[in-house]
Amino acid sequence: MLSSRYTRFVFLTIPSLVLLYFLLHTLDVLPTPLSHGKPDATLGLSELPASPLSSGSSDSSDSSNDNKPQPDPHNPTTLSITNSQPDTTKTAISGITDKVWHSAKNPSLTTEQSEWINSWLFKNPTFRHELLTDDSSLTFVRTRYGATRPDIVELYEKLPIPILRADLLRYLIVLAEGGIWSDLDVTCDTEVANWVPAEHQHAQIDMIVGLEFDLAWRGEGTEIASQFCNWVFVARPSSRNLQVVVDAVVSKLKEIATANGVGIENLTLDMLPIDVVDVTGPKIMTIALLDGLRQLLGRVVDDRDFHDTKTPKLVGDLLIMPGNAFAAAQNGYPRDQSPALVTHHYAGSWKQADAEAKERKKLQQEQG
Repeated sequence: MLSSRYTRFVFLTIPSLVLLYFLLHTLDVLPTPLSHGKPDATLGLSELPASPLSSGSSDSSDSSNDNKPQPDPHNPTTLSITNSQPDTTKTAISGITDKVWHSAKNPSLTTEQSEWINSWLFKNPTFRHELLTDDSSLTFVRTRYGATRPDIVELYEKLPIPILRADLLRYLIVLAEGGIWSDLDVTCDTEVANWVPAEHQHAQIDMIVGLEFDLAWRGEGTEIASQFCNWVFVARPSSRNLQVVVDAVVSKLKEIATANGVGIENLTLDMLPIDVVDVTGPKIMTIALLDGLRQLLGRVVDDRDFHDTKTPKLVGDLLIMPGNAFAAAQNGYPRDQSPALVTHHYAGSWKQADAEAKERKKLQQEQG
């Protein structure tokens, strides 16, 4: 009797258990065995903060990633569990190195200069800052360009005129590592993270410049009327635009040396056929940048593309800031434009030497 009941219980229970197993498996609530030697694919470790020399974040990053837990910056071993791939490094301006560059003859700055460059630290506390002296600048150029552009290294080593070296150096620095160039007499008024308006934040910006002179187009066959300033500019590492500028400056210096029958090491300010700004400064930078855009876009680019712009305008891969951004004083503090980003205090020491050279040249022409 017991045997019969037991047999009946077994026959009724086993099918029920089998049916229950298949139902649970279908609903996917059975525990999954841990894999050995391989972490669960749904668990990831967020990347540690990357070097500020990173080229920037991916434009395709999902904005929801901002809500993910981040590693404790004071404890780099802190782990963060996420449900997707780690974010790429984010920078204040997408693709631009979070770093500000300055240069000086030596580390002994005036009180004013120290206060001016410290403004960049106060407004952008997460940025890296570097001041290159005459000696460290030479090391920088040799290290970054010795293997790829020995002609640039040779020219820089021999170039005897401080203002020409200073202009060339700023282009070489930012071309090599990216970031923001700032003269010692420039203060930061607006944090860099707010420089680029929302409509351009996901654009492939290669370089950012600001209008120093915002002038109307003069007509066919005339030289560009406007001018970008070079006391502040921004670019990606290996910037296409800056490469064009460097090549134009190097070519112009060699051309002037050849015209005067001297080597680069014997150049003087008196030999310049035109102003410093046309040889290494903002004027040649402006002309070179527009020529580079012409090559990129396959059309002429001139004042008509950005004259009287009130907000940052993207032309090709060059973001052009209105006059108020980098040169508010020069442009009369316009009130109908986007905010001033920096203040230029116009303390450049090269102007006196340039004026003296022009006066000598004028006397020579009058006497001969």
